[in-house]
Amino acid sequence: MSRATTDEHRTRRPGRLHVTTVRRARRITPRMVRLTLGGDDLSEFSSNGSDQHVALYFYEPGVELPRPFTGEAARALLPTARPRLRRYTIREHRPELGEVDMDFVLHGPEQLASGWAERARPGDEVIWYGPSPAYPLAPLTDWTLLLGDETALPAIGAILDELPPGHRVLAAIEVADRDEEQPLPTRADATVTWLHRHDRDYGDLLREHATGLRLPEGAGRVWGGAEREVMRDLRHHFVHRLGLDRADTHLTAYWTKGETQDSEV
Repeated sequence: MSRATTDEHRTRRPGRLHVTTVRRARRITPRMVRLTLGGDDLSEFSSNGSDQHVALYFYEPGVELPRPFTGEAARALLPTARPRLRRYTIREHRPELGEVDMDFVLHGPEQLASGWAERARPGDEVIWYGPSPAYPLAPLTDWTLLLGDETALPAIGAILDELPPGHRVLAAIEVADRDEEQPLPTRADATVTWLHRHDRDYGDLLREHATGLRLPEGAGRVWGGAEREVMRDLRHHFVHRLGLDRADTHLTAYWTKGETQDSEV
């Protein structure tokens, strides 16, 4: 899935190839699994914070990878073995343990990345490259609005982790039903609204809720991640109807209706 952004000032630190193993797999909701990945080099992983993502490498079965497997080795393989890539958000990094967490929305066993995540067990190898540039926090603003569906939950959780104490946050998150709600600890002054989709189309509730919001007074920023058309509509609403500065409105297409649901989270 593409992660387009209008932000020209994203936090940047160079990414690199990481060869890790699954240490733990845990269902945090019926439709989301959290994989804890470990590796010796993760103690030195250069976290970019907030909504940074990494690209997972999926090679065809039977491809023999050279060891050690490095970025140079991956490039040398390209003429004969090109991996398929899926991008996922780093939910949490614990450098003292050499671990990162990634959350996967489960879309069915036939999907490339989420199907693999559903089957993943401790000891399985995971190859990925990253991190990407990340959403830069602006704690001097008066408020932050966070919008998303379940694919954006890891990034929303990571942003809430980093916002300063007392910062005013409104968050609206569309999920399938009440069982998909999850704890989102934060030091910020956050009000989280859960929107239960049930039989509604993806994004309808999020679009309705967001366009009906009365924004707080003062200077604020909007961050969002969901289906492409929903994000396009909300960008038009906040920038063209309400007059928010485009630089303060970061609404990213996390997936596209009609294409694979193997969405990046």
